Amino acid sequence: MDVFITGGTGFIGRAIIAELCDAGHRVTALNRTADKAGHLRALGAEPHAGDLLDPATYAAEAGAADAVIHAAFDYSAAGAGDVAALEALLDATADREARLIYTSGCWVVGDTGGAVLDDDASTDRPAEIVAWRVDQERKVLRANSGDRVATVIRPGVVYGRTGGLTARMFQSATRDGAAEHIGDGSNHWSMIHVEDLARLYRAAMERGPGGVTQAVDGESLTVSAVAEAASEAAGAEGRTEALPLDAAREKLGPVADAMCLDQRLESSSARSLGWEPAHVSFARAAPRAFEEWRVSRR
Repeated sequence: MDVFITGGTGFIGRAIIAELCDAGHRVTALNRTADKAGHLRALGAEPHAGDLLDPATYAAEAGAADAVIHAAFDYSAAGAGDVAALEALLDATADREARLIYTSGCWVVGDTGGAVLDDDASTDRPAEIVAWRVDQERKVLRANSGDRVATVIRPGVVYGRTGGLTARMFQSATRDGAAEHIGDGSNHWSMIHVEDLARLYRAAMERGPGGVTQAVDGESLTVSAVAEAASEAAGAEGRTEALPLDAAREKLGPVADAMCLDQRLESSSARSLGWEPAHVSFARAAPRAFEEWRVSRR
């Protein structure tokens, strides 16, 4: 398939491109800065110069693709860039046979209150920082009709390779001798390795029916357990340190509150595609994830 992707130089986008190119798909990636073009070519993609905020610079390429993947992230106020980009991509895939995948995120579900929620989880109480994504998801789901297959993918807490929230834990463990987490650590994270996430994007693109797919490995861990595993992997002997939420808000803003959500998520739709995570739990995958992070910093 001919695929057009936004956010191809990002943490998730790079993994998606590598997965799709390895599977034989032809990928064109939106590229705003010339210095990133070489990175995209190394992954197997053809860079296309353009700006996410200027749909005229990429509308034709998106309109010619069999599949369009919006993997760019925008945490600005009200996600203005994301709104403009999605409108353009919806227009580019309208009234024709095409596949559209929109990247949302687990925080749109909000706190699950101890319950385990599947793909039909309510988005009535999203985290403040991503509240604008609720309407974005609705636009995509309304577009899942006729010849167009439109999918919302909600990644959990993504880890592996170069980034993710666990990178902060690895960094504090190696620098300070203890993996830092926000709050008391009793809240749960639903997680997924970035390579498993990329495989799920491919499965959804190739054979998914559309709709919402939560992207999680199925084992929710308390944040304190995540921090302990990160600390062990980094050689800090399981030592952790709690950063009070008020202090975290001063450093990180509203992201801190989102990181303290208690979320237990699963995804039956992902399994229905024949997808299974190779990394079934961060608790087991932490040593490899730390090594990936360490090598990426050389």
